[in-house]
This record gives sequence, C-alpha cells and structure tokens, in this order.
Amino acid sequence: MNARPNQRTSSRTRLSFTLVESLISVVVVGVMLVAALSTVAVASRAEYQSSERRKGLALAQMLMAEILQQAYGDPAYPPGSWGIDEDEKTGNRSRFDDVDDYDRWEAEPPQNKDGSVIGWARDYAQAVSVAWVDPNAPIVVRSSETGLKRIQVTIRRAGRIVARLTGYRSWAWVSPADLQGAPP
Repeated sequence: MNARPNQRTSSRTRLSFTLVESLISVVVVGVMLVAALSTVAVASRAEYQSSERRKGLALAQMLMAEILQQAYGDPAYPPGSWGIDEDEKTGNRSRFDDVDDYDRWEAEPPQNKDGSVIGWARDYAQAVSVAWVDPNAPIVVRSSETGLKRIQVTIRRAGRIVARLTGYRSWAWVSPADLQGAPP
C-alpha cells in the first residue's frame, strides 16, 4: 500500500484564484479607492472654505474695529448731517472722523485706513453700509436722525459673501480716550 493516510487525491484541487474572483477583487478595491479619494476631496474643499471664511472674518473685524472707534457724528457739523465732507475726500479713509463717513465705502482689493492694499487679501472685497435705525427695532431703517446707527461690513470673495458683521453706534457712546483722567 503506497497510499498515504490523510492525503486527498481529488482531481479538482484549487491552487489559485479564478478569473472571476480576481475581477471582483479589483472592482471592490476600485470602489474603496474612489470612496477614499472622494472623502479627501470633500475634506480639502471644506478646509479651503473654512480658511476663506476665517480670512473674511478677520478683514471684517479689522474694518469694524476701525469704524467703531469713530465718533457717532461729525464734530464739525450739526447733528443729523450725513456722509463724507469735502475735506475727507482723499481717496482713502485716513480723514474719516465719524461713523457715517464709511457709508457706501467699498474697496477691492481691501485696503488699510491709509489706502495701502492688504497684501494677503488681494482677492477679497470690502463694503460698508451705515444707516439710522429705530432704537426700539434696530432692523428698521429710518431716514432721519434716531440716535442709533447700524454699521454693516460685508466681505466678498469671487462675488460670494464670506463674512458679514453688524455693529451699532449710539449718540450716547463716549470714546474711552475721552474718559482718560475721569474719576472712577
């Protein structure tokens, strides 16, 4: 007896994958690869949009901080006067001395107060609108003096709004610089 115990003598012994099994494996790996690449692309796009919004918000905050440091009304003109005066028309914001001087001001690319371009933001645009609003309902715009002004700073990139800030300035606001030396 030459037969070995536990040895199979089947004529259909499988030694490798069949062609069908190989094709199925390739398809499964391909689908997984496409899904992984799609996920990376979506994450990359989300990071890009987040970065774009952060830059837009930084631009809006810089401009809003500048505006909110200005007086409610022009100190050289009576209450109720509005807009840029002749001596403030310099092509930049360096001579703006009150909040409503910024009304309808726009810059593309964004600029510093002295008119110099903000280098890292060349593909953004800044816009400001200022309006008198009802103190009891600040979303209601009024055409005459109310004692409250709404300031909206809008930042755009490629025509899309990426940031918008709204602030308010009251006639009762006092500059912290004016309070220096005042008793506590």
